[in-house]
Amino acid sequence: MKLHSKRLTAISEAIKKHCTGRVLADIGTDHALLPCYLVDQGIIDLAYACDVAVGPLASSKETITSYHLEDQVIPLLGDGLAPIVDHPCDMIAICGMGGILMSKILDAHPEIQAQRYCLQANTAIDELRHYLMTHDYTIIDETMVKDGRHIYEIIIAKRGHQTLSEEDIIFGPVLRLEQSPLFKEKWHRELETQYRILETLQPDHEKYDKIVHYKQLIEQVLNVPD
Repeated sequence: MKLHSKRLTAISEAIKKHCTGRVLADIGTDHALLPCYLVDQGIIDLAYACDVAVGPLASSKETITSYHLEDQVIPLLGDGLAPIVDHPCDMIAICGMGGILMSKILDAHPEIQAQRYCLQANTAIDELRHYLMTHDYTIIDETMVKDGRHIYEIIIAKRGHQTLSEEDIIFGPVLRLEQSPLFKEKWHRELETQYRILETLQPDHEKYDKIVHYKQLIEQVLNVPD
């Protein structure tokens, strides 16, 4: 079995690198490609493919059947982490959603504990990092992948307290130290966007100071000369 998405491939590699235990729950599984691949490759023994909608779950069942993994990838219908309340997991993957929604999913069932969390937010990843810090999660690794025109960030976390700076929350505590070419590409692009926005604003605009501060943070992290 192959994953034809660079994003899903990077997520699978992050899970393989930090695999702890043999049972994973994939929340918002859509077509169940990720859990089927992980089981097919022997990275995990059992997976729960969870989705809130009937349509995606039906697609999941088709994928599971096509790879003859009915005994190892179990489709579960339900909202967020609710389907796995009675199904202990070593790892939880929540990928392809907004960071705010992902925070709400984690917050709805604080009683559910896993050894590792693989989180890939399409938007508001800074708000997700802030949530993790304020709710006793520790970011132990981060990676980036470019799929088409989009650059995605993947977080591996575990339970435990961590203090993050403003720069850590925005740029990622691991990513900003590594300064990969993809990191620089993303933030140089973002810096150009902030320059263009500032050109359209007067200094007395309510958002002007906030954007200037954000721009300066990016310049400092990228070591852009004055």
